[in-house]
Amino acid sequence: MKIKPITLLKLSFLIGAIADAIVGINWTLISLGYPYANLISAYQGSGIAYEFAMYISSIFMFSWTVILFWGYLKPEERKGLLLIASMILLFSIVLELILFYKILISKGFIIGIIFRILLIGKFSFSYFYSKYRNQEK
Repeated sequence: MKIKPITLLKLSFLIGAIADAIVGINWTLISLGYPYANLISAYQGSGIAYEFAMYISSIFMFSWTVILFWGYLKPEERKGLLLIASMILLFSIVLELILFYKILISKGFIIGIIFRILLIGKFSFSYFYSKYRNQEK
C-alpha cells in the first residue's frame, strides 16, 4: 500500500500545529501566573520576569501554530516549512543541552527531547518521502 505524499505532509503540518497550540496554551497560562510546568522542559519557574518571558514565547509559539496550519492548507507548495521547523527543533535541543542541562535534567526534560526528536523525524520523513514520490511520477 502506497501512502500519498500529500497525506503525510498534511498530517505532519496538522500534528505540528496542534503540538504548538498546546504548548502555546501552556505558556500563556504560565505567563498569567498559573503554576504549571513548561511542557517542553518540565521546568517550573516563577516571578514576573519568567512570566513575561513565557508571554513572549507564547506569541512565537502561536505564530508557528498559524504558519504550520498555513502549510497544511497547501502542503505540497509549503513542505519546506517542515525542514525549517525540524532545524529549529534540533537547534533548540542542542542549545538546551549545552546551556541549561544543569537545571533541566529531569524525566520531563527527557520526554520533551524525545517528543521533539519524533517531530523532527516525522517532519523530515514527510518532506523527503514527498520529494522522492513526486520524482517517480
